[in-house]
Amino acid sequence: MSQTRIKRRTTIFDPEVQGSVIRKITIHWMIFFGCNVLALLIWVRLFEQPDATWEQTFSDTLYRFLPFFVVTLALIPAFVWDTLKLTSRFAGPILRLKEALAEASQGRTVPPLRFRDNDFWQEIAENFNLLMERRDTDQTDAPPAEHAEH
Repeated sequence: MSQTRIKRRTTIFDPEVQGSVIRKITIHWMIFFGCNVLALLIWVRLFEQPDATWEQTFSDTLYRFLPFFVVTLALIPAFVWDTLKLTSRFAGPILRLKEALAEASQGRTVPPLRFRDNDFWQEIAENFNLLMERRDTDQTDAPPAEHAEH
């Protein structure tokens, strides 16, 4: 039996959680970039141009390392996109679980949870499905509620 892989329709499931992760990784990359620029600037100043002005050192550093700077900045969107794809593997399942729990808490019938093969927390779906089966079994096996006579 062949399994067809279901392609995700979206990458952002939980803007609050995934947005926080994306903001963090973007800030970290910008700090990383700034630290590299500063380290290269100081290196050039201390070991290659100790007598030059800071303006000259900055200009020379920018000219010499421009390809490095461009590549580093160009990687930020790639890392953000990859992070979005990774976080969708846990944000999507948790969002679906949250919705199923809300339905179950209202006493509604909840279809079995099925996460995509590459999603995290498959055991959560399995355990939730077992819980729903037990709940449904307990409800059908329970004797009918007796009506109190007044």
